[in-house]
Amino acid sequence: MMPKDDQIVVEGATIKCTMGDKSTTLKVTSNQSYKINGKKVATMMDFAPGANLFPPVATFGTCKPYKAVPPPGCFCTPIPAGAWINAFMKKKIGGKPAIKGDAKLMCTRAGGVITFEDSGQ
Repeated sequence: MMPKDDQIVVEGATIKCTMGDKSTTLKVTSNQSYKINGKKVATMMDFAPGANLFPPVATFGTCKPYKAVPPPGCFCTPIPAGAWINAFMKKKIGGKPAIKGDAKLMCTRAGGVITFEDSGQ
């Protein structure tokens, strides 16, 4: 179920890349204190492979455009183009905007778009 665009994303939210074949969960590292229902609130700075996106290699399984390439070349390991797009600019956690449920993260590896399947709430 897609999250509502007005929901704040929290740690444990399920994310998926349009070019991958698996989902994973978000780990929040940009905020240690502000929580909703005991889960850390994510900010637009929670986008680093290996820190926020796990596992660091083959995060989203196999990358569709590279599926014929032998491992590790076929692994869907994101290379973010920058921070999350579409955040609550007026709801800031430690000066960083909180992520909205309809936020997107662009991947430069295969042109994938990483989105939330749920907000984690």
